[in-house]
Amino acid sequence: MRSKTHDLAVFIGRFQPVHDGHVAVLRQAAEIADTIVMLVGGAYRPRSGKNPFTYDERRAFIEAAARDAGLDARLVILPLVDTLYNDRAWCANVRAAANMALRRAGAARAGGGAAAPKVALTGCEKDRSAAYLRWFPDWDLVPAPVQTRGAVTLHATDLRRALFFPEDAPMTGPEAGPGTGRDTGPDTGPETGRETDPAALWGAAAFARARDWIAANPAAAATIREEAAFSARYRARTAEAEAVFGHPIPINTVDAVIIQSGHVLTVQRAAAPGAGLCALPGGHVDRGETALDAVLRETYEEARLDMPRGALLSRLRGRRVFDHPERSERGWVRTEAFLFELEDRRKLEKVKHGSDAAAAFWTPLAEISPAEMFEDHFDILQTMVPETPFAYASILMAQG
Repeated sequence: MRSKTHDLAVFIGRFQPVHDGHVAVLRQAAEIADTIVMLVGGAYRPRSGKNPFTYDERRAFIEAAARDAGLDARLVILPLVDTLYNDRAWCANVRAAANMALRRAGAARAGGGAAAPKVALTGCEKDRSAAYLRWFPDWDLVPAPVQTRGAVTLHATDLRRALFFPEDAPMTGPEAGPGTGRDTGPDTGPETGRETDPAALWGAAAFARARDWIAANPAAAATIREEAAFSARYRARTAEAEAVFGHPIPINTVDAVIIQSGHVLTVQRAAAPGAGLCALPGGHVDRGETALDAVLRETYEEARLDMPRGALLSRLRGRRVFDHPERSERGWVRTEAFLFELEDRRKLEKVKHGSDAAAAFWTPLAEISPAEMFEDHFDILQTMVPETPFAYASILMAQG
């Protein structure tokens, strides 16, 4: 006779990095389920202040923390692909991962009824970022309490500050700007106190592993610090203006999605944020410009596209605003993307990088990866060019 109530417990988060608060949720899940599937969000995104560790690095941290905890459950760790502008696709990805974990555990879902495997979804209902907990009505919701250590609520945001900026890392909760999104871990919440010993606060073993990683990867750590510092300065400047006007102020930008013969025009960013990453040509809207004026200007400044502006304008096929609150770590940065479909031909239009980019080139759509794309530019491309491939099912099948 089984003593646990569920076949599977699903725990979703970014785990940037994992800490004792997450482990406490794992312990609770292990009490009710034979198998726990941890879905690691933002699995294929470049390093940044908010997302410093890769999926493989976070998986190693989680596996080590689970061994330390001695969980009475089978743990399955899988990557979860972000789809900022398609919640249905995100839900489908979550279900695909859960079903794979059930098959691996020998409890594959086969229809409904009493014989169907029982699945629990665990997470903290702390703010609007937890809305997804209501998107799976056939799964049992098992809320997890917000994790605290004494008077302090555990935030991965504060842990990242303590790791990368130990000289000035006050406990202030989430970054000013967008929240952590679909993250069920205890990463966000109001400030509830201070603690001088970060190892005691988040767990000595977890803190030591992350700190050792920083010591072993100085170049990557420097990039993370630079990205985080740039975004903090950007948010601070915006906050100063908002204080003057007394209301939030969005930053307006534009991006060009230019397609030709199965390729997309991309540039390599020359400076922070996102130095070295691939991006769509674009930038801020200047005073006196329309968004269309701005996207044409930015395209020719960054990529020096060798065709008349009028010819490019004649190939405009669509435009859309992208304003997901998590799209930029710089704060409330909205963009309008313009889709240009050039005539398909064997010889692509010539491009050459300008002063605002380190390089400009045509990239085959089949070779585009979110791990190399700036902010949400991969999401923009997938939304405006649906044939952009990135099959989550194939990613799951590749997991050991």
